Amino acid sequence: MIEARRVSDAGRSASPEETRERILTAAREVIGRKGKRGATTREIADVAGVNEATLFRHFGTKEALLVACAQHFCGHMELAGIAASLTGALDEDLLVLARLMFDRFEENHDTIRWSLVEEEYQEDVFAETAWRPQLALLGVLIDFMRRRVATGELRGEPQKLAMVFLGLVFMHALARKKFPDSLLHSSDPDEALRFYIDVFLNGVRYRNGHA
Repeated sequence: MIEARRVSDAGRSASPEETRERILTAAREVIGRKGKRGATTREIADVAGVNEATLFRHFGTKEALLVACAQHFCGHMELAGIAASLTGALDEDLLVLARLMFDRFEENHDTIRWSLVEEEYQEDVFAETAWRPQLALLGVLIDFMRRRVATGELRGEPQKLAMVFLGLVFMHALARKKFPDSLLHSSDPDEALRFYIDVFLNGVRYRNGHA
């Protein structure tokens, strides 16, 4: 818990990297409760166990902190590194990617929910940069799909394939609390992710009388 972390860190001097990590973690916690608009730098600094001057020394502005927080926790760098190394069976490689994205969406469920509610404010926050968390994840998937189209394992436009796959995993993560008793959400997450991958690769329509 962040509160416990703040108390335990109070008695020692933290490195700049540790301080930055604490501020980012605190920012995510406060944003999850209050949204980007409602989160204040004063509360974020308090939760992180630093003063506002330290927060601004590391990030400059609230907007810069919010962008850094999104970049830090969206997981696109980890996803990119793993996606670039995947050369196995297509369905198993897709499961690896789906698991990574699902875990990140679950971890950031509250902040994602707020980003959907505060879409207009979020555009203001990211106005100074072309980077967007959703576009970063999508870009990784487009590259993966493009490679698999080139090998003949997939057919279609890589961007469209990436959008469909990302949408399936994103929908599953966000819908868990809305449909907890559904067959897809009451089972092991891997079982649901494998189902989505099967639908993505093979569809659900019978062909020539056979599955």
